[in-house]
Order: sequence, then structure tokens, then C-alpha cells
Amino acid sequence: RVMATSVRMAQASALAILSLGLGLTHAHIHAQADAEMQMHILNAPLAARTATSLHLARKHMRSAVAPASSARLCSPMCAQNLAEIPPENYAEESRKFRRTVYGHEDWVKHRSSTRLFRNLATTLDSGVVRALGTEVATVTLIALAVTLGNMVVGGYDDLSYVHQPALLANSPFKQISMPALPFTLTMPALALLLVFRTNTAYFRWNEARTLWGGVVNKCRNLVRQGGTYFPDTPEGREMSRKLTNQTAAFCNCLRTFLRGPEHAGVLEAELPDLLGAEAAAACLAANNRPVFMLNMLSKTIRDAKIDPIDRARMDDTLSVLLDLVGANERVFKSPIPLVYTRHTARFLTAWLLLLPFALWTVTGDSWNHWLTI
Repeated sequence: RVMATSVRMAQASALAILSLGLGLTHAHIHAQADAEMQMHILNAPLAARTATSLHLARKHMRSAVAPASSARLCSPMCAQNLAEIPPENYAEESRKFRRTVYGHEDWVKHRSSTRLFRNLATTLDSGVVRALGTEVATVTLIALAVTLGNMVVGGYDDLSYVHQPALLANSPFKQISMPALPFTLTMPALALLLVFRTNTAYFRWNEARTLWGGVVNKCRNLVRQGGTYFPDTPEGREMSRKLTNQTAAFCNCLRTFLRGPEHAGVLEAELPDLLGAEAAAACLAANNRPVFMLNMLSKTIRDAKIDPIDRARMDDTLSVLLDLVGANERVFKSPIPLVYTRHTARFLTAWLLLLPFALWTVTGDSWNHWLTI
């Protein structure tokens, strides 16, 4: 059960980076339950204290990366929220609900032989279709205008396939179209640009997933080390509890930085329960909150007065976490070079907007070239 929970949390955590700078419905921290858990830590022997600290840390880290109801896009709440998003804002606003986490039942459904028919049946409900609705509608309207314009200036066939004269017989344009050869020649170049763009996007997603998975694993390891290395005394148990809460606060600070300022309210509500009012205010006032929390963790480890070798091991874990913070900042702040993305976008936009003019020529076998649409 612990392994299954770890896998699900790691997958949800990775997708949190995929929607950098965006908010998400959060899970509130249950203070009373946490207080009972912490009292159990204080009174438990070393082995039980370590396991309980890990459980408490996982609970707080889950609240940092998962919504309150479900992380799956197909949940009823997410489906309702997606349906309420206006089409013009769908591409951006829907990101906060796209945190699909797979379990065993989901993989069975994903491998089902009926998935092809299920995917076809839900084509119009697809997030890709809704996100690209404006672009598809624009190209469709251009195709409709080209078809109707040619019917007006060049004549048309009625329902009996009898050709009728043009409504604007004296128009200088007898045909509104373009040859298909330029599109045939530029298609390989456009395909290469799109393939490179897709591969680059996947590489960034995979790197972000790997980095956040490293954050989760190192935080678990830090809590485990605290539960093992800190002395088995009331003061040591209190230090272990403090380390657990600070580790969860570090995850929450990094999450808020990546998701954007609109998620700051969630952090402001969570930090006082984890750190106390004074430490929470100091963290919120810091310029770099994740680094501030790492410094606070370093102080906690130093104050525990553990064996120097054990302290060096925990400091190595903190150093790796600092490296992961910098790597996450790099992914967030360094997009694909704008010159390249803009060039690809302009090329693709011009290609698609002019495509109906070329399609009109090659759809002559259809009634009034309506296959262009």
C-alpha cells in the first residue's frame, strides 16, 4: 500500500510542474488530526516514530501536489469544472484540472481493446478540440468563404447538378484559389519543425517530472534520516516533528513558486499550521521561500546536535534539494527560444490560413467543392 501510494504521489507531483504558474483546488490541512499524529510521534519508540514521521510528511506533501477531491481528470468535479470554462480561456484554465494519476484500474482501462471506440465517441469532448476551437473555427470559416466566393464569381451547381451562372459574372476574379504545389513543397519543412517542437516539449515535460520526483524522494529521505539520527529523547522527538513540518513547508513553498501568485493564499493558510505564526511570517516575507526553508532545515539539523557524520549525510540531502530547486527554476524560467517558437507559429499559421485556397482546386469532384470545408 505504501509503494502504491508513493507511485501515485510521484506521478501527481510530476504533473504539478507541467502546469507551471497555475493554481489548483487544494486540500486543507487537518490540524487536529496532525496534532494527534504528532503526540503519537512524541510518545512512540524510535522505529515507530520514524514510520509515523514519514506518514505525516507524505500527508503534507500530498496536500502540496493533489486537489482535495481527486487528481484525475475524469472525476465528476473536474468534469463539471471543465464544462464551465469559457472556450476562449479553455487552453489556459483547464491546466489546473489536468493532473491525471493512474492506478491499476486506470491502466486496465487504458489497455482495453475498446479504448479506440471510446476515444472516438468522446472526440467532441476532447480537451485538445476545445482548446483549439478558435483556430479550427477560423480555418473553417476561411474554407467556407473560399467555397462561397467561388460559387459567386464562378457559378455553382444546383441540387440537380445543373450548372448555374455566376452571380457576379463581370467580376475580375473568375476563381479564388491557389496552386497546391507550394504547400506540397513546404510540407516537409513544416513537418520537421513540428516534430522538433513536439520532441522538445516532451523533453521538458519529462525533465520536469523527473525533477519533481527527485524533490519528493529527497524529502522523504530527509524525514527518514531525521527520525533515525535524532536522539530518542523528548527533545529529539520534538526536533523530528519540527523537521517533518519544515520539510512539508519546503514542498509547499516550491509548489507555490511554480504555480504562481494566485496560489499564494493556499500557502498563507498552510504555513502557520506547519511552522507557527512567527516563522510563517518570516518565510512569506523571504525573496526565495524554498531556499529560506532549506536554511531553516539546516538550522534545525544543527540544533539537534547529532553525530557529525549523520549531520553530513543530512546536509548532503539538503544540498541535493537546493540543486533541484535551481533545476526547477531553470525549467520554469527558460522557455524554448522564442525566436524558434515564433517562427514555427508564424509558419504554421500562414500555412493553415492559406490551405483552403489550395484545397478548393483539388476538391473539384465534390459538389461545389464542398470537401474544402
